[in-house]
Amino acid sequence: MIGSASSEAAAPLLRRGLLGLAGLTILGLAVELAVERHWTQPLQLVAWAALAVGGLAAALLLGIWEHIEGNHDAGGLDRNYMDTWDDLPSTTQWWLAISKTVGPSPPLAPGALAQVGLCVLLATLRHPALTRR
Repeated sequence: MIGSASSEAAAPLLRRGLLGLAGLTILGLAVELAVERHWTQPLQLVAWAALAVGGLAAALLLGIWEHIEGNHDAGGLDRNYMDTWDDLPSTTQWWLAISKTVGPSPPLAPGALAQVGLCVLLATLRHPALTRR
């Protein structure tokens, strides 16, 4: 049964590690596609769409969505947009929330904190100084 308990403990770590790798991969691919100006032909936009779907999935799992949604909810209270917020197209509203033009919450902070936590967890997991003798 020791092997079973060990496998159960490893599953959440593996899940978090894979999610962290997915986030880093999405970020790296976005930079690569942007540097290569990968939007000059319609077929090239497929890569951006796939990246957007992957990014959305990771954002929902990492809590980034909570920050973006909070920014969106605060958009009508922003002094620069309070008179026009309800008249803006929803795509503009969401872009302003994602880019933190409105709202107090930094959208990338949850992802960065998750990455830092994962790094510390992986660095200390089964560290010789922490094992019992």
